Amino acid sequence: MNDLKTPNILNPDSYFHGLAKNIPEMIVLVDPDSYKLKYINHFQAGFSLSELVGAEVFNFVLPEHVNNYRKALDECVKSGEVTNIELETQDRVNYIGKAWYKCTISPIKNNQNELESLLVISKDITIEKNHDIEIYNKKEKLYAIINNSHDIILSIDKNLTLTEYNSVFGSMVEKGFGKKDLNGQVLLNFIDPTKHDHLRTIYSRVFAGETVNDIESFDTLTGSIIYFESSYHPIFNYEREINGISIFSKNITERFLNEQKVIKALKDKEVLLSEIHHRIKNNLALVSSMLQLKEMQLDNEMAKDALRDSRKRIKSTALVHEMLYRKDSFDNLKLLEFIPELFKNVNVNDNIILDFDGDDYVLDLNKALPFGLMLHELMMNSLKHSFKGSEKSKLRIRSKIEDSFLNIEYCDCSGIFPKSVNFKDTATTGLMLIHTFIEQLNGNIELVSNEPPTYKINIPLS
Repeated sequence: MNDLKTPNILNPDSYFHGLAKNIPEMIVLVDPDSYKLKYINHFQAGFSLSELVGAEVFNFVLPEHVNNYRKALDECVKSGEVTNIELETQDRVNYIGKAWYKCTISPIKNNQNELESLLVISKDITIEKNHDIEIYNKKEKLYAIINNSHDIILSIDKNLTLTEYNSVFGSMVEKGFGKKDLNGQVLLNFIDPTKHDHLRTIYSRVFAGETVNDIESFDTLTGSIIYFESSYHPIFNYEREINGISIFSKNITERFLNEQKVIKALKDKEVLLSEIHHRIKNNLALVSSMLQLKEMQLDNEMAKDALRDSRKRIKSTALVHEMLYRKDSFDNLKLLEFIPELFKNVNVNDNIILDFDGDDYVLDLNKALPFGLMLHELMMNSLKHSFKGSEKSKLRIRSKIEDSFLNIEYCDCSGIFPKSVNFKDTATTGLMLIHTFIEQLNGNIELVSNEPPTYKINIPLS
């Protein structure tokens, strides 16, 4: 068996070698004692078979694979059975780069049943192996990504059994149920049974192609409740059929509880603001009643008029607070609701109507009070000086939002503004209050027509 000369049947010019060269697999005969080549069907151009015979077979294997190859050869020699191994080598045909081979090692015996050679048939599996390596590397990267998350990440198949899960979910289940290997386990086995119907409904929607987001609560073993924000996404196979669901669940217990505290605090604040507005309105009504009592005790008509005007101003202020505590939002008023309500509050003449139209705007509390009182003074001025007896007439008000300004056009359609009165410089209480409230609004008011009196009001929205 120590004669390493190529047998006549394997002569490079033989019929067998001619056939072997056309076989894509690598065919090698190895001496079972020395592990030297006796025959090889593919070799680099420029070399001859006689030059390769006698070389150690390990010369064709990368150093890190030599020990495994030797063990495989030893096993075949010892057992006399076929042995399989995968090896990374230099490309034996083109000698460019590296290649992977799946090697089948078979013992060859002579007529005396003595081991004569080892037949190694090597199939090039470089493409398949590189593909497997790529898949493995991607899988390892994916594992590293999902296990680096603090959130639960898992996937289930159509039977709702776990196919993948990260360490966060694994640790939770191990802690709660004492189980470690969860693949193939039904996910619902680790979830509160009272949630099963709800979750099955979600799963059905996802298997129908829908992506679902949900906030769920679960009871813990300690009796507390934890909250999760979960998203469910369909998993498609190569044929674009849905064969699973990926689930991402974030523990939002702390955030949820904080949000509940904020919501409660806001509700408490709303109740408090409602009560404050209600009390202010009642207190203003009390002040108005006291002024009315004082008015009844007076004989001086000018003093009575002054008290009546004061009571109306107080009533307009109270109206603002009343409208605030009647609404869901306690810090703003809508223009289209407020102006008709204000007119109804100050008008005592059924012959006078309000013609109001235009853009709506939400007045915050800082603007609502001075705006309402300014408009109240304009209306009172019209009612006192413009409308007489049973004459039919109207107030016309138009609102428009333009260039970050609230523009109001106000007209009492039956009045005349005296030309002898300087609108911007007057000692009358009503006009002084109008200009004061306009200043508080950082706005501007102009009398653009004396007959009928028409005012242009501009209030910045910012």
